[in-house]
Amino acid sequence: MSCCECPGSEDTAQCSILYSILNRGAARPQRRLETTAAHRMCSCASKRKLVSIRAPQLVFKAASEVLVKTFRFVKNVPCFRGLPAQDQLRLVRKSWAPLLVLGMVQDSVDFDTVERQQPSLLHRILTHSRERQQRAPAETQDPGVPVGDVEGIKMFLVKCRGLRISVKEYAFLKGAILFTPEVTELECREYIRALQKEAERALYEHVRTAHRGNVSRFSRLRGVLNTLRSMDPGAVAGLFLRPVTGTSCVDEHVLALFNERKN
Repeated sequence: MSCCECPGSEDTAQCSILYSILNRGAARPQRRLETTAAHRMCSCASKRKLVSIRAPQLVFKAASEVLVKTFRFVKNVPCFRGLPAQDQLRLVRKSWAPLLVLGMVQDSVDFDTVERQQPSLLHRILTHSRERQQRAPAETQDPGVPVGDVEGIKMFLVKCRGLRISVKEYAFLKGAILFTPEVTELECREYIRALQKEAERALYEHVRTAHRGNVSRFSRLRGVLNTLRSMDPGAVAGLFLRPVTGTSCVDEHVLALFNERKN
C-alpha cells in the first residue's frame, strides 16, 4: 500500500530501483512506461520536491535585521509595552513569522532558491547509519522546504509590492498581526482582542481617508492579513533561519533578537 493517494502510485512504487533489483526481469517494458508516465502526472510530486536558499548566510543576516527592526517597532507601541512580560513573549512567538515576511516586503528583501537533490531509495538504504548522520549535521539541519510553500511566499511578496503599501498601512498591518487573541494562556486576552480590532479599524479608516473610500484596496489589504495569518511558521523558519541556526535554535534566535537592546 503506497502513502501516495494519486492513481497509479502503487505501481510506480513497485518500479523503484530497489524493486527492479530484487525482481529483475519480472516487469514488462510497456508496463514500466505506463507507470513512469503516471508518476510524472502525480500531484504529490510538488509536495515532495524540496528547495533551499541559495545564499543562506546572506538571507539569514537580512532576515535577522528585518526582525530586529520589526521588534524595535513593536516595543515602541505603548499598548504592547503595557502588557505583562509573558504575554509579550507569547505574542512574539506566535507572530514573528508573518511579521518577518511582511518586513521583508517593506525592506525589499529578495532571495533565490535551489532544488535539493533527493537521494534515491537505494542510496538511502546503503548509506543510512548513525555514523553518517554525525559526520553530516548540515544535512539534518537543513532538510529543505516544500517548493509549494516557497512559491506561495514568493507570490505573496510580489503581490504586496504591487500594492505599494504605505508606511502607515504597514504599521496597522503589523499591529493586526501582533495582537493575536488566539494565543494560548494569555493573561489579557480580551484586551489583546480589542487591540487587534482597533488596528484593523485604524487600517480601514486610513484607507477610507487616504484613498477616498477605496473599498477594493481595503479588501486587498484584508487579503494580505489573511494570508499572513495562515502562513506556516515552519516553512518561514526552514527557509530563512534554520539553514544557519539548526533545527533546535530558531526560537532561541528569535527571542534573542527580541531581547536585543538598541545601541
